Amino acid sequence: MNRISVLSVVILLIHINAFSKSIDNRVLPDTTKVEIRQLDEDVLNTLKADPDMEYGRSPSAVNLWERFKRWLNNLISSLFNAAVSANWFNIFIVILSAIVLIYVILRLLKVDALNMFYTGKRAAIPHGVLDEDIHAMDFDTLINDALQKNEYRLAIRLLFLKSLKLLADKQHILWQPGKTNHDYLNELTAQNLKTGFNELNFYFEYAWYGNFIINEALYKKANDLYNDWKTNV
Repeated sequence: MNRISVLSVVILLIHINAFSKSIDNRVLPDTTKVEIRQLDEDVLNTLKADPDMEYGRSPSAVNLWERFKRWLNNLISSLFNAAVSANWFNIFIVILSAIVLIYVILRLLKVDALNMFYTGKRAAIPHGVLDEDIHAMDFDTLINDALQKNEYRLAIRLLFLKSLKLLADKQHILWQPGKTNHDYLNELTAQNLKTGFNELNFYFEYAWYGNFIINEALYKKANDLYNDWKTNV
C-alpha cells in the first residue's frame, strides 16, 4: 500500500471518529410518557394538620423577640466581619471625631458630664421630695432666700411646690404626702391647666433630677410660665 492510500485511510478514520462523537453528543428528544397524578385533597389536609410534618416556621410565625435576636445576631456578625477587615486607623479617627462631637454638644447644652457619671459630686436629692406640708410653707420667702443664694435649682423646685399648693387650694387636686408629681398630673382633669402644669413639671424634673447647670435665666422662664399659668387656676 502506497503512502497516499495510507493517508486516505487515516483521514477516513478521523472523520468516522468525529462523526461518531457528534452522534453520541447529540441530545435526543425525550419520548417518555408522563402520567400526571393528582394528590388527594383529604390526604393533603391531613398532612398539613399533622404537627409531626411541620419542619419549620414561616416568617409570620416568628415573634418580635425572635426577630430582635436574629437582628442582633446579624448585627454582631456584620460588626465582627467588618472588624476583621477594617482599617483601624480610620476607625480610630471616626471614634475620636464622635467623642469630640459629643463633648461639643454637652458643652453647648451646659451639661456637667463628669457629674453624670461620678456619683460623689451629685447634688443630694432628699427622700420624699414632695412630702413637705405645702400648706405650712411660706413660698415667697423661701423662693426669695433661694434666689439671693443663687440656688436656682431649689427655687424652681419651690416654684413647682407652690403650683401644687395653688391647685390644692382651688380643689383641682387632692394633695397627700407620698404622691408623685406624675400622680398629680394624672389627677388634674382641666386641660387648660394640665398643659401649663405639665410644662412646670418639665422644668422641675429638668432642674431637680437632671444633672444640668441651672442658671437665673432658666428660673425666669419657669417663673414667667408660672405667672401666666396661675391666671387660669
